[in-house]
Amino acid sequence: MAAELLSEEWIDTLVAATSDAPETTAGPATVALTIGKTRRAVVALESGRVTGGGVDDDVSVSVPFTGSQLNDLLAGRESLATSYIKGDVKPEGSIGAFLSLVELFESVDLSQAAD
Repeated sequence: MAAELLSEEWIDTLVAATSDAPETTAGPATVALTIGKTRRAVVALESGRVTGGGVDDDVSVSVPFTGSQLNDLLAGRESLATSYIKGDVKPEGSIGAFLSLVELFESVDLSQAAD
C-alpha cells in the first residue's frame, strides 16, 4: 500500500526515490505542496533531490494541486512544466524554487510516490 499523499511517510518515499539521482545544478528550495486547502507537505530540495521535510518558515514557493493532478505528475502521465505553461499549476512565491521542483519532477522517476 502506498503512503498517504503528502504524509511524512510519503516524504520519506520521495527521499528514497531521489537519493541515488544524479546531482543537478538546481538550487536549494523549500516547497509547500498543497491539495485543496487542508492537505499540505513541506519538502526540502537540494541539487535535484528531496532531502526531507522542510520548515514552514523557510518555504520559498507554495504549489497547489488537486490529488489526481499530483498523482498524474508523479506517475509521469503529465508534465509539471507543461501544466504550468497551460496555467493548470499556479505556484505562489519564488519562480527559481518552483523551477527546482520542475527539474525534480522532470528528471527523476517519482512513480512510487503516486497512489
